[in-house]
Amino acid sequence: MSDWWTRVSAVGHEQGDLLFKLPVPTVTHLTVEGDRPEVTYRVDLIDAIVVTQTCDLENTKVRSVLLARVVSWRDFASAQFAAGNSAVKSSAYVTNLIRGDIPPLTLLHERTEAPALPWSVCDFRELYTVDRAHLDHFTTQPGSRQRLRMRSPYKEHFAQAFARFFMRVGLPHDAGAFAAAGKAEVADLK
Repeated sequence: MSDWWTRVSAVGHEQGDLLFKLPVPTVTHLTVEGDRPEVTYRVDLIDAIVVTQTCDLENTKVRSVLLARVVSWRDFASAQFAAGNSAVKSSAYVTNLIRGDIPPLTLLHERTEAPALPWSVCDFRELYTVDRAHLDHFTTQPGSRQRLRMRSPYKEHFAQAFARFFMRVGLPHDAGAFAAAGKAEVADLK
């Protein structure tokens, strides 16, 4: 049993709420001719976790809610392997995922009680924005009310993982030359 999750069915949302089979629209084609936009879209049913901060949700400061897709570890690893990422099968990859060393991903603990959740991966590269009213309506529907809520301090750990992914900076220099030079400079220190 894990202390990561609690089951909720109450009205309202918090950061770390996990919604199952949430319908989310994705625009697949958009053209604008004059004043008339034409949109083609599809609706996918995804498992998603709320990324928007709880204080913004509680105080009705936002009309849109940011969500990240959640996929079971098995499905994620299978898709990665099929796409040519054979590293996903290595113990080093799993260790890095556990430690939080793969910036766009965070590991979510399994839950065996209903509603159950297998070991899963939250992929911050797959973000969705949905209207708050859509989310409110979804959670009032029979069968959709049951969801999981991440407990503290895991909720804060999740938020920190998202922040690390978003705030990372790619530097335009190569410090590889330092490996040899740095060792040489300190080789004779005593």
